Amino acid sequence: MEKFELKLRKRNILKQELLDDLKRVANLINQRTVTAAIYTQKGKFGVNTFLRRFGSWNKALDAAGLKVILNLNIKEELLFENLANVWQYLGRQPVGKDLDRAKGYSKFSLGTYEKRFGSWNKALEAFIAYINSSPESKDKITENQRVKSEHNQSKRTPRKINWRLRAMVLIRDNCICKMCGVSPAKDPSVVLHVDHIKPWSKGGETNLDNLRTLCSVCNIGKSDIH
Repeated sequence: MEKFELKLRKRNILKQELLDDLKRVANLINQRTVTAAIYTQKGKFGVNTFLRRFGSWNKALDAAGLKVILNLNIKEELLFENLANVWQYLGRQPVGKDLDRAKGYSKFSLGTYEKRFGSWNKALEAFIAYINSSPESKDKITENQRVKSEHNQSKRTPRKINWRLRAMVLIRDNCICKMCGVSPAKDPSVVLHVDHIKPWSKGGETNLDNLRTLCSVCNIGKSDIH
């Protein structure tokens, strides 16, 4: 008679126990990395357990000393947006190694950019070309556009500052607060914002002419005044 066994979920699994089993599967298949699909077939624990404990499958692989799986299907815009976020966080143009150091702020590793663009420098060149190709990269609005905006409020620019416009403002201002002059490049505790000079609620537009870089302290202080 065939016997059936219950598969009970083990709770409070130690991280090291998870990593050891991940490495066991890697040795079993004689590979430097393990996909989630392969682990599901040969591992002792559920993939979701790794995701809960480590945040992502790649972070679990990294913690186990295994090769991170590169996703080459990531949209370029997501890579560029991530680069802009790291640039803002650091307060300066990032170098390749910064992506691995800025953990929690960079979603992708240096290797991901090198695989996609061929080198870190080429990734930076592609990023700048993408920024410069944006319609928002034109500093000035024409007189015709200004008059049209004044007479037709429904055609106003949106209040929200998209990431590409935010990046252009930060790069233009060298990631330095326009009120007090601080920057994350000199003080890592500084957090930068991009803010309207003339408030959007009072008719200010969301364009390069009406945006500036402020630190969080000055931005909050400015809000208190208004």
